[in-house]
Amino acid sequence: MIQPLGTIMRSSATVTVLTGVTVFVVGQLIAKRFVEPYVSFREQLGRITVLLLREQAKITNSNVDAEIIHDLKDAAAQLMAKYSALPNSLKRSYIGMRFIPSESKILESAQTLNLVASKLEGKSGENTYNLIKQIGLNLNIPTTYSP
Repeated sequence: MIQPLGTIMRSSATVTVLTGVTVFVVGQLIAKRFVEPYVSFREQLGRITVLLLREQAKITNSNVDAEIIHDLKDAAAQLMAKYSALPNSLKRSYIGMRFIPSESKILESAQTLNLVASKLEGKSGENTYNLIKQIGLNLNIPTTYSP
């Protein structure tokens, strides 16, 4: 038997269930649309920090193997991918402006990671310490052990 909507809505149990379902669905939408991409982006920044700190001696002394070069290139690509996955509304919001580097800083950092990889691959022996430091400044992450 079909009851009018007004009769159904008078039941407090029905209102409670509908409110609970609505809150759950809205919460999941917010989590999937904003929170998860932001967390994934921050995790990538953490992976870049770990890579550059762990391999700093090898990178600055040009004593790297093919795996480290691959990891540097992969980190640059992943950085760009994770940044592009962030919703534009988050990037433009106050929170985004405060906690997410600008697109130009992201692009510059990815290019610098690739430049470091290229210099190491070519075995030019050039000092890459300042490039690593610049990546840290652009992304606001620690990339060197010096202050």
